[in-house]
Amino acid sequence: MKGAESIFIDKKAKIGVLMLHGFTSTPFQFREVAEYLAQKKYTVFAPLIAGHGTTPADLAKTTIEEWKKSVEDAYLKLKRSVQKIIIVGNSFGGNLAFYLARRFPESTVAVISLGTPVKIRFQKIIKIRYYLYGWMKKYYRKPRRIYKIDYTDMADEVTYPLIPIKSLMRFFQFIREETIPNLRSVKAPVLVMHASVDPVVHPGSAIYIYENLGSSCKRIYWLNAREHIITDKERRREVVEKALQFIEEIIRNHQKKQ
Repeated sequence: MKGAESIFIDKKAKIGVLMLHGFTSTPFQFREVAEYLAQKKYTVFAPLIAGHGTTPADLAKTTIEEWKKSVEDAYLKLKRSVQKIIIVGNSFGGNLAFYLARRFPESTVAVISLGTPVKIRFQKIIKIRYYLYGWMKKYYRKPRRIYKIDYTDMADEVTYPLIPIKSLMRFFQFIREETIPNLRSVKAPVLVMHASVDPVVHPGSAIYIYENLGSSCKRIYWLNAREHIITDKERRREVVEKALQFIEEIIRNHQKKQ
């Protein structure tokens, strides 16, 4: 897909920012944020996660283990250029970010979670649908209401309009088996950011994540917004400013301990 390429900006910095895009999306959603963080002298890497950026059929073939390996490889690639890493996860990228924070605790400085799901809106209805007709249909078409509400400016997104049923099942499986039972094992500082009226991910997800994290340093920040993708052009400045404030505070505290 045009525009789905990974983003890597090497500033020869000690600290890098790994930016993980959402389910069915691409690094394209991070392009302005990545450039801004690079201006602040952070090395930035926004990889393309396995199964994304090509066709929905490719995503359907991709397993949870391949998603994990994809982000692990990205983390290690960035680690070769920096000493410490801050992980930013957008939507399902946040679930993968929490996985990496447990996988690489020594080099992970902090996690910033943007609209990360534990429960999505209309989840029961969606699950009933894919169990009822999943054996007949291969793909779930994203509801038009989502595009209307969340993707009014499609220039901000390079994403699949269809979700493979198999991949949707794996999405829920990852949350159920990987994210929910392991949040208390995440010890890195975490900033949880979420739209007050998210049309895709239930805002209760942010509360659940915040309350169940094992980190002694955690914050939750609500944006007065009705979008799921809070890095869009309307909220981007607010998101970046809050994220940078958190990052700089964590770095200062980290340096004092050394």
